[in-house]
Amino acid sequence: MKKISIVYFSANGSTRAIADNVRRGAIESDVECLVEIAPEDITHGRYVNSANLERLTNSDAIVFGSPTYMGSPAGQFKSFMDATSDCYVTRSWRNKIAAGFTVGGSLNGEQQQTLLSFFTLACQHCMLWAGLDVSEHTRDLGLNRTGSSIGLVASVDATTGQIHENDRQTAYYFGQRIAQLLLD
Repeated sequence: MKKISIVYFSANGSTRAIADNVRRGAIESDVECLVEIAPEDITHGRYVNSANLERLTNSDAIVFGSPTYMGSPAGQFKSFMDATSDCYVTRSWRNKIAAGFTVGGSLNGEQQQTLLSFFTLACQHCMLWAGLDVSEHTRDLGLNRTGSSIGLVASVDATTGQIHENDRQTAYYFGQRIAQLLLD
């Protein structure tokens, strides 16, 4: 069975909600785990959860997720990124599928920059990047309202204070896409 891991940091639950929708979409495959970056996983600014890194190494696909703060991933996620250097040296993530999503407080807010950080991390690890293959402008599914092709950009709906429903649906589709790439 193929395994997908979703590693993310969530400060207030919004990024967790997107991670869960990606997981639910990918349920056709053997979803290994949701790997949440918890405050206790960071010591002196460094991510130190070796068991989670091992889970990721044993996965066929890794999906990265973080809120966008000041145009980049949250510091907690950056600590995780830095801690993957041993995996980089051993090339243990080579040829795994990689993908990413981010959540911002506004429709733009430089979320693409966070996705580019994930993309760079994936390239450093010799991973194969999977973006979104759907947009409300190219298919009649009504998904991906932001039109981001590099990965999923989500934001909070100002009227409800919750993740925009279209972003939740797009996250579910994104999970299905990643699973299908593994099964093809």
